[in-house]
Amino acid sequence: MKTLLKEKIKSKLQGYQVNLNNPDSTKPRELNGNKKVAVIGAGIAGISAASNLAERGFDVVLYEKENYLGGKVGAWTFESKGETLNMEHGFHAFFRQYHNLLAYMDRIGARKNLIPIDDYVILFGKGQKQGFNNLDPTPGLNVLDLRKQGVFGVGTLLSPFSMPFLNLLKYDADKTFKKFDNESFERFARRTFMPKKMQLVFNSFARAFFSEPDKMSMAELIKGFHFYFLSNEDGLLYDVLNDDFYSSFLSYCEAHLKKYNTDIRLNTPVTEVIRTGNGFRVNGNEADYVVLCTDVKHIKQVMENSPSLMQYSRFKNSMEGLKTSDRYAVLRIWTDRFENSKLPFFVFTDRLKVLDSITLYHRMEKTSEAWSQKHNGGIFELHSYALPADLTADDQIKETLLLELFHYLPELKGLNIVHEHFQHRNDFPAFHKGLYAGRPGIKTEIQGLYLAGDWVKQDNCTMLMEAAYTSGAQAANFIFEENNLQENQLVSVPQKGLFA
Repeated sequence: MKTLLKEKIKSKLQGYQVNLNNPDSTKPRELNGNKKVAVIGAGIAGISAASNLAERGFDVVLYEKENYLGGKVGAWTFESKGETLNMEHGFHAFFRQYHNLLAYMDRIGARKNLIPIDDYVILFGKGQKQGFNNLDPTPGLNVLDLRKQGVFGVGTLLSPFSMPFLNLLKYDADKTFKKFDNESFERFARRTFMPKKMQLVFNSFARAFFSEPDKMSMAELIKGFHFYFLSNEDGLLYDVLNDDFYSSFLSYCEAHLKKYNTDIRLNTPVTEVIRTGNGFRVNGNEADYVVLCTDVKHIKQVMENSPSLMQYSRFKNSMEGLKTSDRYAVLRIWTDRFENSKLPFFVFTDRLKVLDSITLYHRMEKTSEAWSQKHNGGIFELHSYALPADLTADDQIKETLLLELFHYLPELKGLNIVHEHFQHRNDFPAFHKGLYAGRPGIKTEIQGLYLAGDWVKQDNCTMLMEAAYTSGAQAANFIFEENNLQENQLVSVPQKGLFA
């Protein structure tokens, strides 16, 4: 009986994977002629757009203001007390439903560097934790298993206030955003009397989008829950890179881009884009197409200096409506202590004030493990995805992060910090309530100008790194279409929920 139910659920959800486009195999793949493309921003979206275009013979220049590729997955080194150490923006998970990004990693040879995490865990303090690795992977049935694990009780299912929870299984972009984008998760949880443990699970989702519950769009949260948990059998478990991002991923991207003659210009900020007839001028160079792939904070700065683009009213309004997330902080420490707890590489926490997650790099990355063995100490990353408004001083943020680390891992009290690297930033896109309608799409009203990034509105259900990669690939597909070339095949999780 259960096997038959699982088969029906899989059939309803279209085998858990759908095509986003239908490439015409009769069209040529290679560009016949010379077309120049300026890709601005070398994060995952920019790498995606540049790679897909360069593979087909386009003349691509990839501009990046930093001295490294990767954007939010960028990696660099720094010097501390005579040692050269690796650093990144923060922990990133490669979920198994990141179909397009993982296919690209296959293409460039980097997917072999992914290793599985043991469990998706939330720490509650006093040694309590919530794991998800024993759930039935089938959408819908996994929700019932959450009940077995105490996330909610039978009373929740019988309560008249539980009916709105069915919307989690009814994701449909148009209907979901129309109904829930102006409601925060906090308000939804309050009016539905959501059980505390269930709220904690959803809080971890909200903060993964760098947003506090009172600001996070409930529609975006429903979309995220559909994408990660209710549309596929891959669930919340994921893979991580087994070494620093440059050696395990970005070096492969760089080699692939150079293989197809991409002109990579690091340390080269773009401050304006000039419209010139049917083309563009970027940093004094002519281009037939521009793909803007910077983060929200910097794209607004570029647009403020680009009056020839801001004269287009719809484009101008969508750019001005973009917002950054709350401030966030990342503190990585190299220590003389190890944790005693048996934990996965990465855990969420039921934050006290600032600490949202802890990453155990000494158990995840080869280079970090080597440092750990040499110095007999651990490497911990403490991440606050949304800092409270009253906490602004760097020293105070670091002190609070450490105090909360000791709350969850008391065995680390008294540790000595050998090295540290601290980041206090505000450059992640906001997925706050009420923003979806004005969010710009990939194709703009300006001929030849495309946008890509995890903040861009897409006609599919993708999130975070998969959204960034897919948007860059879709921008490339639009350019292929304009040049009568065959598109690249893109796929996704099903676009609608089980009860939609």
